[in-house]
Amino acid sequence: MATSAQLCREITAGRWDEALGALYGAQQLQRQRARYCAALEQFELYFGPGRQVQVYSAPGRAELGGNHTDHQHGYGLAAAVTLDLVAVAARNEDGYVRVKSRGFNKLDVIDLTVSGPQAGESTHSASLIRGIAEGFRAAGKTVGGFDAYTASDVLRGSGLSSSAAFEMGMAAVWNGEYGCGLAPAQLAKICQYAENTYFGKPSGLLDQLTSAVGGVIFADFADPQAPVIEKIHADGLLPPGMFLCVTDTRGSHSELTGEFAAIRQEMEQVAAALGRQVLGQVKEADFWAALPRLRQRCGDRAVLRAIHYFEENARALAQRDALRAKRFAAFAQLVLESGRASFALCQNVYCSTDVRHQGLSVALALSQSILQGSGGAWRMQGGGFAGTIQAYVPQERLARYRSEIERVFGPGSCYVLCLREHGAVRVI
Repeated sequence: MATSAQLCREITAGRWDEALGALYGAQQLQRQRARYCAALEQFELYFGPGRQVQVYSAPGRAELGGNHTDHQHGYGLAAAVTLDLVAVAARNEDGYVRVKSRGFNKLDVIDLTVSGPQAGESTHSASLIRGIAEGFRAAGKTVGGFDAYTASDVLRGSGLSSSAAFEMGMAAVWNGEYGCGLAPAQLAKICQYAENTYFGKPSGLLDQLTSAVGGVIFADFADPQAPVIEKIHADGLLPPGMFLCVTDTRGSHSELTGEFAAIRQEMEQVAAALGRQVLGQVKEADFWAALPRLRQRCGDRAVLRAIHYFEENARALAQRDALRAKRFAAFAQLVLESGRASFALCQNVYCSTDVRHQGLSVALALSQSILQGSGGAWRMQGGGFAGTIQAYVPQERLARYRSEIERVFGPGSCYVLCLREHGAVRVI
């Protein structure tokens, strides 16, 4: 290991270009050199010079298919992207974790001798750190303290799962600094546990798995304790001249945990009415046979969201097959169908209690006006209600698409993403 100042000199001199190029591509080397050096300098500012440090990276993810299916023990399809969280970390010997994150005016300080969820910590990053530590201990691993500075370019509250990137960054630090040797899927489960139990968000496992493993992940959550994971390598999945764009509509997810939770709760109400815990345990034919009773007992929105589950689950499987076979036209058609289902069935494109603000709807309508008939596709992604949409844009329409999107949603709102083969990893 080297000190933060030594690493900064090595990065500037190009010694770590191969590692950075593998994550971000050769065209991003200059930007990433500067970004990593800035993070190392900030670590020194907060935690002092001369510390032996290592640098970790955990990617955000774009959901490709399976919207709100993973928490019902269905299928999920997502891709790691080159937007990521970088963490500069050094072990300490005092049993505390201290994390300073760029853009937040606080220092998280966690006493590792204090276990269990703490009053006032839920929905804050400190609760995630504490929960991840508990997850390592539950896995039989001994973890100690560390100091870390994090810098994330994963859009916060936007559907690219900045939370999973943060969680996996913290898990990667512990796994690396203390030689725990846990596999990516084990780390993902620990992070989901922290988010569910300590942070208080009832998320599925797909976000954390994608950040942990990298590439394109198809997961079968029929047994959520042992999901069947297939990694589809990212190279060549998009045809030449087709770009994946994500638009940040500048609406935050941060106050919408209740809206997300309601989707899961309503789906599980329908499952409970059929004697099961989740919809993945329900035969679709039994659902349709019981439809009149289910409408009366659970309400129409819950019924529509259950229909969304069955349709979207089948779509995710078909999307996996289309990507395997490199049949992009078939994949794009399924993307469009998924987008329409978000409006009509899952009803998570905008919040019904605040109909004046429908940024996702506007972005989708604008995308349709530009991309209709082009061979591209567009859909909402992530939990919904606010945040981001995604679009597959042919090169000949890319300049116009970005210009029009940014005219409406502001400069820098449209990101052209690259898929990332590597999951959470120690870079340096």
